[in-house]
Amino acid sequence: MTIDYSKWDNLDTDSERETPPPAALQSGAPATADPVTGSTPGSIQAITVHCDGERARFTPWSVTSVKADPPIFSNFVPPIPRLIEVPLVFHRVGSQSADRADLDNQVITYLHIDSESGFAPPSWQSHIGTVLVARKDQKTLRPQHLEGVWMYCDHILDLFGDGEGAPTHMYRRQAFEEWWKDYCKEQKKLRRGTGGENDPDDWRAVQSPYVT
Repeated sequence: MTIDYSKWDNLDTDSERETPPPAALQSGAPATADPVTGSTPGSIQAITVHCDGERARFTPWSVTSVKADPPIFSNFVPPIPRLIEVPLVFHRVGSQSADRADLDNQVITYLHIDSESGFAPPSWQSHIGTVLVARKDQKTLRPQHLEGVWMYCDHILDLFGDGEGAPTHMYRRQAFEEWWKDYCKEQKKLRRGTGGENDPDDWRAVQSPYVT
């Protein structure tokens, strides 16, 4: 089945043209953790992914923490994160703007693509706002892990664009692990962050998302 990606033109979801390179994270200050992190009893490290309207003031995402019992952990895991066994869940923080384009959040849209069609559900395509992301298993979510799953979804969209249908061979943990090793190796060459495990540009000692 050939996917008609012209439907995505107004959503800024053409991965080959629009997806910013991960190195763009270097243009801002490193994301920093809140005073309370996942190591504090009763709290879990999560990531805030900022919408387009907030990115002039913030880095694309920043480390934060959530209580162990908020509604976010009862939310569903989108298809790709579920299939590769990195169980991400999402919660909109309620961003508002007179310009609805400010509320677009391409990272979150990509993370919600369907494994059969390559499209995100309508509710996750545009005007999403800033979103809190955590792991449903309540393990620590590192910024590098979030980036990895996002870029894996971007890679899957590229494969859909080839017109060969759903790349089902990518929908398993082993496939992601193999891709992740190569991605980490590349980022270690390109990124020179020194802020530690919560600095999205520090890839010196990043472990697999399955080792947390």
